[in-house]
Amino acid sequence: MEINGVLDSLRKTYDLVQLVDVEECRVLEVQPDGSIHYGMECYRIWNRNMRCANCSGYQACMTHNAMDKVEHYHGDRQEAHSIPIYLEMLNGELELCVLDCIKLCGHDDSAEDEEDSQNDNVDYITTHDVLTRLYTQEKLFKEIRKQLMSAPEEDFLLVMGNIRNFSLVNKLYGIEGGNRILVGLADLLRENCTHEEVYGRYRDDRFVLLVQRKKFEEEIFLGHLQQASRLVESPIYSISIQLGVYAITDTNMPIATMLDHTDLALNAIRNSRKQLISWYEPSMTEQKLKHQHIIEDFETALQNQDFQIYLQPQVQEDGRIRGAEALVRWIRDGNVVPPMDFLGVLHQSELLSHLDAYVWEMVAALLGRWKGTEFGDLYISINVDPSDFYYFDVPDLLKKLCAKYDIDSKLLRVEITETALIDDVENQSRIVEMLHEAGFIVEIDDFGKGSSSLSLLKDINADVLKIDMGFIRGKSNLHRSKIILGSVIDMAEQLRMGVVTEGVETREQVESLVDLGCHNFQGFYFSRPIPVEDFEFVVRSSLESRS
Repeated sequence: MEINGVLDSLRKTYDLVQLVDVEECRVLEVQPDGSIHYGMECYRIWNRNMRCANCSGYQACMTHNAMDKVEHYHGDRQEAHSIPIYLEMLNGELELCVLDCIKLCGHDDSAEDEEDSQNDNVDYITTHDVLTRLYTQEKLFKEIRKQLMSAPEEDFLLVMGNIRNFSLVNKLYGIEGGNRILVGLADLLRENCTHEEVYGRYRDDRFVLLVQRKKFEEEIFLGHLQQASRLVESPIYSISIQLGVYAITDTNMPIATMLDHTDLALNAIRNSRKQLISWYEPSMTEQKLKHQHIIEDFETALQNQDFQIYLQPQVQEDGRIRGAEALVRWIRDGNVVPPMDFLGVLHQSELLSHLDAYVWEMVAALLGRWKGTEFGDLYISINVDPSDFYYFDVPDLLKKLCAKYDIDSKLLRVEITETALIDDVENQSRIVEMLHEAGFIVEIDDFGKGSSSLSLLKDINADVLKIDMGFIRGKSNLHRSKIILGSVIDMAEQLRMGVVTEGVETREQVESLVDLGCHNFQGFYFSRPIPVEDFEFVVRSSLESRS
């Protein structure tokens, strides 16, 4: 039975039956063609001006369970039964809403004292964010919907702004400092917006603005962003605010979906230091669906052992293979999925640590199989992501893996990226010492790829420095780059650290690095990452050629 038929059937039992979008507190009307229109605010039936404090519909949707509620007004008792359901939209997507079935039970003298008195004015405290004094999410949704319904002939844009790397702001200036910046941004919104525009704090450091398209000029908004960047005056950090923009084409679309589109636009430039404004494109939704499929398939792929380790050899200048770095590949439907297509998605979804632990165990098991063979003296380096330390006691977990597979901990090397070490030197230094105590060799990965800090070499007692070839790749400032690289290699040697240069692609680069004092290499010139069986074949062939 189609939904309107269900509603008509229920109206034979209940005094009032309605579909409600609980995020917007609006009654939904399903048209004969299947489209959905937004009607009045649902709480109007309770003679309220805002969402009920104990909204049964909201609770039903959040818990996916039916909820009951009793309301009293002027001594009349009203009973509501709220049932969460999914409506299928015209585009095939499912929208969660609630079916409210209400009975009017007549006068109840005992309930007179329980009656809520509701002021005609919406309570400011419940509709405005305490910190910024902007609209809360609930009020923001309500006002956006009201504006869209009051001016159907206008073209509107939804603009979402957030502070790039806001977690770093809180680290540098503390929660109070971060809050001062949020208040400053709110003040800028008030100063630069007109009374016709709707704006508020969506969540955390994300602010939302509804503006007529004809009033949106990128140059003016970029000027506002420049103004906001001056909220912090510091030689080591400057605020960068990015905007995601969605041009509203269907005013009957849920506000939450519209904001999802602005969010997708923001995510498209989250790693860009230069691009400040991004417009939503339908391809972004397609990309999001691909990401959802990756997340949905992840656990099954782990269980089916679809993730496999590939090894990239680390080679001495004489061609001898000393060990390898373990890299993960996803074999999906017989094809190798590039790491860039899934690692970032897993990181954002907080699933990367599960994959890392899986890879570490595979590497430990492989080293166990190599014991007593021609590969028994080879080491394998594993990558540890900064987020792994939040989920695991990494030193303890690796110790247990070495015990489980009876392997020498020195053959299971640990790579930690330079950026991870810089972000939390004190804590990471402690972890490195714990790894040393357990017998592991620790490598600083990607040194020179970002903003390398020489003080890192002083504070972190690592064993191996992996230098990125970006130091001398390209032709500009090549002489100066070689001087710097040679100094780093010499400094590492004096600190009794081993050096491996990664990303080596040509014979000329090898010769140049040897002249600078580096004798261990990793890169496509020697080998791409290859399956374990191919790696074993290469090592065996190398050993045979030397015998």
